[in-house]
Amino acid sequence: MYQTYPVYIPSARYAKENDEIELWRESYKINKECKAFIDENASRAYHAHNLPEFITELTDTFGLERSMYVIARSIVGADWDKRYYNDARNRAELFSFRDMKEAAQLRENGKDPYRTADNTTSLCSNVHPVMLNDIFRFMMKMEQDQVNSPQADIEHDNEHDEGVDR
Repeated sequence: MYQTYPVYIPSARYAKENDEIELWRESYKINKECKAFIDENASRAYHAHNLPEFITELTDTFGLERSMYVIARSIVGADWDKRYYNDARNRAELFSFRDMKEAAQLRENGKDPYRTADNTTSLCSNVHPVMLNDIFRFMMKMEQDQVNSPQADIEHDNEHDEGVDR
């Protein structure tokens, strides 16, 4: 459904300054739907031992990148929470969360980030970290499998063939 709609990574402030606010709004709306899907279904799937089916439905609906992005926001946003595995935290931190960095800087300067920066902490899931770890690690494996797939090799090779007649 949304798997082909790109994730808009920059902050709303950046989007506004660069005349891309509609792209940000649409991506934010889809991110909220993705987060809601995770919050409503992850715990049930985890306890019923149906994580693979849940993750397939999640990624078929929202795409692997967006699904990982939304969960990564929860992991990065809980830097105090040591229940997240190092490999999951390290991968999550590869995403850019400019809005979270802007909010942290505002807090350090004694300003209220919710009045002046993106309130995208609303994208952080309330699902238990143990469950998010398992879901995120499963998606990390899916991501790795995509990188190692024969199709990925063909696409990578084609990048180097630009301008070459076939």
